[in-house]
Amino acid sequence: MKKVFGICALVLAGIMIFASCGKKCVCVRYEDGKKIYARESGDVRFFDKDACTSQSVDKYHGYSAVVDGKEVDIEVKCK
Repeated sequence: MKKVFGICALVLAGIMIFASCGKKCVCVRYEDGKKIYARESGDVRFFDKDACTSQSVDKYHGYSAVVDGKEVDIEVKCK
């Protein structure tokens, strides 16, 4: 019985350590609904999910990053 409690304690400790670690933020740029590129936060880790998702940008009309001079609908989603 002590072994079962010991194993459960180790599993719970592992879950707590894994859950408390910061996550990287990945932002994806869409042009006219097509995925163009994804950008990762690098060495920066976020502990609050809202800090990452607040970097998202709603759809707007602008110039393409792929084709010079072309106007497209741009959207950036971060998670």
